[in-house]
Amino acid sequence: MKILTSSAMRRAEQAAVDAGATFGGLMERAGQSAAKILLREAKPDGKPVLILCGKGNNGGDGLVIARVLAERGIPVRVVFLMGTRLSPLAEENRGQLEGLPAEVLDGAEISPEKRESFCRTAGLIVDGVFGTGFSGALPESVRAWTAAANRSHAVRAALDVPSGLNCDTGIAGEDTFRADLTITFAAYKPAHILKGSRALCGRVLWADIGIGEELLAAVPGAISFLDGWEARRGIPARREDSNKGDYGRLLAVGGCTRMTGAIVMASMAAMRCGAGLVKTAAPEAACALLAARMPEIIYAPQPVTETGALSASSAGQLLQEARWATAVLLGCGMSVCPDTEALTRVMLACGRPLVIDADGLNCLAKDPSVLKQAAAPVVLTPHMKEFSRLTGKPVPELKAGRFAAASDFAREYGATVVLKDSNTVIAAPDGRLWVNENGNSGMAKAGSGDVLAGMIASFLAQGTEAPLAAAAAVFLHGEAGDLAAKALTPYCMTASRMMDYFPEAFLKWAPGRDSESQGG
Repeated sequence: MKILTSSAMRRAEQAAVDAGATFGGLMERAGQSAAKILLREAKPDGKPVLILCGKGNNGGDGLVIARVLAERGIPVRVVFLMGTRLSPLAEENRGQLEGLPAEVLDGAEISPEKRESFCRTAGLIVDGVFGTGFSGALPESVRAWTAAANRSHAVRAALDVPSGLNCDTGIAGEDTFRADLTITFAAYKPAHILKGSRALCGRVLWADIGIGEELLAAVPGAISFLDGWEARRGIPARREDSNKGDYGRLLAVGGCTRMTGAIVMASMAAMRCGAGLVKTAAPEAACALLAARMPEIIYAPQPVTETGALSASSAGQLLQEARWATAVLLGCGMSVCPDTEALTRVMLACGRPLVIDADGLNCLAKDPSVLKQAAAPVVLTPHMKEFSRLTGKPVPELKAGRFAAASDFAREYGATVVLKDSNTVIAAPDGRLWVNENGNSGMAKAGSGDVLAGMIASFLAQGTEAPLAAAAAVFLHGEAGDLAAKALTPYCMTASRMMDYFPEAFLKWAPGRDSESQGG
């Protein structure tokens, strides 16, 4: 499933026109498809249908719906909220309402009392004001109608995106239209997926407007929805005629004397995701804890500075250990100091696929350009605050433009970016983009990121391409988190307990299972 930003959707429509379609034809098909969905899902049943229209193409879609419903004898009332000077295509469709039993009104001429009455007596209210084109704040003339619509007991349906909701960021303004269902044209939009906005969209139903899947997939900036079938491509397969050497060797470097748990959890997660061998290079205290928790892991105690951080004097040994490994994980609980900053630069040159997490990222923040010197694929796993340090951009700006920010950074520095948030974004250097939907608030706790870093590193050590390793791990991490929340509640679950639900997630999605075990 592809997800398109507002600009990507415009490119898709233009590409369809370049391939022989017309904008008028796309509008007609959008309105016809939406009307069919509304008749099936909203069932007006004789009550008036109130269609709120803007002056652009979203309003034109609403006018096509008005015509289809009026031709079926359903009472329709169309109200223009942005004036009656319409785009050429919308104007053409307004003209086709002439002679049909449809009332067409200018919202500016309707009293507040009549506005409330129209919304209260409607069986269905359709929002065709802005669609994907909204940003900023709703004009007062529109807010008055969306507020009245939200007070109504009618079924509320939005065309593409509810008015007041930014298509790309999911940021909602005051009195945003609260849809019971949203009909999305051709592709899903970010606002339908982002957890901060999806409740405002209600059920999201897809409508075919004649833009083929191949064309959508080729649109620059198209985002892939990360589901289990997509993630499955990155989960390493297991063979019966194999041994531990067939499943990679991971070197996990991190920890300091005051933060021992992070590298322990990352190492355990890596082993529990199938890596053949995991060796943890950490301070003695972390190695002792790890030996007690999971004796299967090899540990390599490292010298520390006076403050308890990994010492730069371990660089030679770490490079030697890296030659043994098929992938390296760096940064969990490592702390930030001149020694760890030096070690981070050293490990970028180790020649092994590398996952950099937590303090490894903070060690790069002074000069991210050193990423360009990496001798092998790199996966970065920042949360928003860490990404803010890397990019120099404030967190609100990154949240508002997460797809472009992650993609631009990945392209510039040649690294896969896993931008962690309630909806994690994975950006590959070649332009591929994924966004996930699973996961829950119980995962917003210490250690969740360490577990994810270990999962990605495990798949990378087993030979999975970096972007696919990241995508598979993000999805399974969310699946395990959701299973843990269901069993333990989001309050009581912890990152370490979340690993207990890896088996159920793998049983459902790992390669080699039959289709019946894949949940459909």
